[in-house]
Amino acid sequence: MERKQVAIGIDLGTTTSLAGCLLKGVPIIFPNERGNLLTPCIVAFRSRQTAWVGELARNLLTSRKRNQVVVYPMRYIGTEKVYAIGDREYSPSEVLLIILRKLRDIAAKYLKIRGNRIRKVILTAPAHFNDTQRLAIVRAGKHAGFDVVRLVSEPVAAAAAHGFLNTFGEERLLVFDLGGLTLDITLIEVADGSFYIRGTSSTDLVGGIRFDEMLARFLAGKFEEICGANFSEDTVLYQNLLHVAEKTKIDLSFVEDTEVLFPYLLSGSNPKKTYLNVRINRTQFEKITAPLFEQIRKTVMDAFKRSSIVPGWVSTVIMSGGCSRIPRIKDMLLEILSPGVQVENHIPPEQTVAIGASVLSGIIDDPERLSQLELQNITSYHLGLEDNDGNMVVVIPRGNTYPCEVTRTFTTAEDNEDEAVIHILQSKDPENSRSYQSLGQITLDKLPPARAGEPNIKITFAIDEYGVMKVSVKHPFTKESTETIIKTGQWKGAFTKPERRGTGLRVL
Repeated sequence: MERKQVAIGIDLGTTTSLAGCLLKGVPIIFPNERGNLLTPCIVAFRSRQTAWVGELARNLLTSRKRNQVVVYPMRYIGTEKVYAIGDREYSPSEVLLIILRKLRDIAAKYLKIRGNRIRKVILTAPAHFNDTQRLAIVRAGKHAGFDVVRLVSEPVAAAAAHGFLNTFGEERLLVFDLGGLTLDITLIEVADGSFYIRGTSSTDLVGGIRFDEMLARFLAGKFEEICGANFSEDTVLYQNLLHVAEKTKIDLSFVEDTEVLFPYLLSGSNPKKTYLNVRINRTQFEKITAPLFEQIRKTVMDAFKRSSIVPGWVSTVIMSGGCSRIPRIKDMLLEILSPGVQVENHIPPEQTVAIGASVLSGIIDDPERLSQLELQNITSYHLGLEDNDGNMVVVIPRGNTYPCEVTRTFTTAEDNEDEAVIHILQSKDPENSRSYQSLGQITLDKLPPARAGEPNIKITFAIDEYGVMKVSVKHPFTKESTETIIKTGQWKGAFTKPERRGTGLRVL
């Protein structure tokens, strides 16, 4: 008799990932082979058949074999970047599926079952990811052997964790998600067990690694004062200093001041041992990283501005991401929001998203409960296409809830057009052509002779529950449909006429 398959949830973070499941009604996060819940998203290729994932791979960053290591592939998911390792190349998706298989093995070992029994999975993605990036994640999950039941945005997973551990009435949430490389702010309204995203804002100018880098540059300056060492000339040495900076940042989230000790062996004709030994306090740290705090404030206020919601609307703040433990961040949020707002702190912020994914994985086989848990997400970009004048025509506006499907009718711009190139765009500002990003194109050819404005060309944009967009166009004469799943284009930079891809269309 075939054993029942097990469902798990995976927080597929940019810098670290976690996996868990709902076990006897309790969300459990699986520890890796070192007993840690967080597994670094770092892969070291030992051979074509062997790859290390996590702490073992990270250790090679400080060795001569660092050129065999891929760090944080999620940064480039959905792009055409490749990693040259030995005599072959790997795409970010290929590296990501190695991490997913590692997480499945961690789960199987904890549950004491075979890995092939773990099939169904809930995956998470950053709130600001576009459809191309989401599709790449889903594909990586499928290639890793999973049945991806749902791809959930990280703030929705965080809200699900909060809702599982609390009795939801009506709440107005601000999910503050500060990961290793990005900051996502999401405003969520909870009513009748459903989550409705009301506003979002994100930036890649803030993240835990940015704090580490600023602090590392400060410490490198101190070290240069002491012994004249230049960290910029030694990659391995600087990598070690980043680890020290990360530890110092974490320490200062719990104590007012700490001692930084960094041993170092100078090279040259007369090598000698020296070390960096300085004390640093929380006030100094906040001063060193002041630009990051200012960017955090700006991103939070941008979420309110975009959604036309006032800060007093928020009743509860959910903190997500290890870096959200920094005390100054909580103080800043309390300064911005109303005095009575509750800052949720009973869930370790590193585990918030993973616990939410684990909770959702526990109801995969309960269609009634899954249908009751309505997850309404919104688009982070305006989505549309380029007309014959090089302007963007918005089909799905930013802030539109999905799943959704929108059809608009276009026509030819000139007499006797024999083809029209449908150039699909996304943008945060349709009025600014420099913000346009190319998502792909469809060529509608073999158009019979007709006057401009006569053909009715129906173009449909559809976004599914994964946040993946499909664009289809119906031929105005043959009535045949052509569909494309969005792929990343290589077009970048200013949207100027020589670089245009769309021709022959205007709104009817």
